[in-house]
Amino acid sequence: MNKKKKMRRYEAIEEITKELKGDELVISANGKISRELFSIRDSACNFYMLGSMGLASSIGFGLSLSLPYKRVVVLDGDGNLLMNLGSLATIGHFAPSNLLHFLLDNEMHASTGGQRTVSSKVRLEEIARAVGYKTVKKVSSVQELRTVVSEILGSDSEREGPSFVLAKIESGEREVPRVSHEPQFIKKRFLTNLSNFTVTQLTTPNRLTNDRAGKFVVLKSVNFHPARIYLQRLHLVTKLD
Repeated sequence: MNKKKKMRRYEAIEEITKELKGDELVISANGKISRELFSIRDSACNFYMLGSMGLASSIGFGLSLSLPYKRVVVLDGDGNLLMNLGSLATIGHFAPSNLLHFLLDNEMHASTGGQRTVSSKVRLEEIARAVGYKTVKKVSSVQELRTVVSEILGSDSEREGPSFVLAKIESGEREVPRVSHEPQFIKKRFLTNLSNFTVTQLTTPNRLTNDRAGKFVVLKSVNFHPARIYLQRLHLVTKLD
């Protein structure tokens, strides 16, 4: 009988990043999650939240609103999410279809000494489902995670979102260095990368953008600039010939 291979956080992040096409925006929670993502795949598309605990989901949510045609991936931890549980309700209410929220749950604050969290008693995936996440999955092995990630990230078709994947992981971690980039550099590189994006398609308005229909004027192959993020949030994106 084949036993399911249990996974640690490093292996889970590896499986997720293997399926990335390379242009998704990846927001990682502070602590060991950011360190391991940095070790596995450093990229200008990565925003490492090195300081504020619990805000990776909020940052990812804001980006998903501002850039509805970009896939936004959040790598979260149970300690982080429990610190900002209200973000789930906000995400569920606005329901950005381009947001994919991974929760790597080892039931502890691994970055600060292994203190236990309450996630062993709180069904965080059911909270996500209750507040409005359209796709909710729970996995506990490398094989299960690989299948779910392939289904969600590997599909070119429109998918109902936001998506929430809770991955139960074992304690223990690989020795990896801290993120060597300074916070100022992370911010500058990330924003510079945003400025290089090309607007190729604005998908059909979903629940989030129904009230915006007809207010966007976006040309194909228009160079995207960070300042336009603000304008877009005001529904005032203008075309540049």
